[in-house]
Amino acid sequence: MKVLRVLALGAALLVAGCAAYTAIDGAKTVSVGDNVSVTPQIAWAQVNNPGLNGTVWTADGVMLDSLMFFTGVAPGQPLIKVSGTSKDDLPRPYQKGMVADDVMDLLVSNFSKIGYQHVRTANLHPARFGSADGFRFEFTFDTQEGLDMKGTAIFAQRGDKLDLILFYAPSEYYYGRYSDIVEKIFASIQAA
Repeated sequence: MKVLRVLALGAALLVAGCAAYTAIDGAKTVSVGDNVSVTPQIAWAQVNNPGLNGTVWTADGVMLDSLMFFTGVAPGQPLIKVSGTSKDDLPRPYQKGMVADDVMDLLVSNFSKIGYQHVRTANLHPARFGSADGFRFEFTFDTQEGLDMKGTAIFAQRGDKLDLILFYAPSEYYYGRYSDIVEKIFASIQAA
């Protein structure tokens, strides 16, 4: 039953079952958009998904782990596009001048719109985002099928735009498997 729940999570991230993958070398610094780069630490697969305003990497498949990069999010843009949704029902967009709590609420709003349940955030605290001042927080949610997910996020607002990097995976095994690697990726952030 857990396998079916994990498969359903992956299906939510794929568009019409068509996702192309690109290999990401773990040893080389990689640009993830808007003058933000990271060192991947391990080999990842980049999922080319038009349903996001960002980039998704996965080590074992989007059904098991997702490292998401939302860089250069301009005011008025949501993090996640929901096809077939009226303008009034789109996820909450980013707005210039949001305080840290608002950015956490932005993630909650966007995740809730795509069907995740009980999305909760905690442990908001200052953190460096490359050379910029930023924030970190943790989050949890349940998939529609009831799978418990755990995540961590780091973000900064540079100029009028938002840069948000987050990682999430099932809390039972995969989150812990990659948490140290994700910490090293966050520490490697370079933002010009």
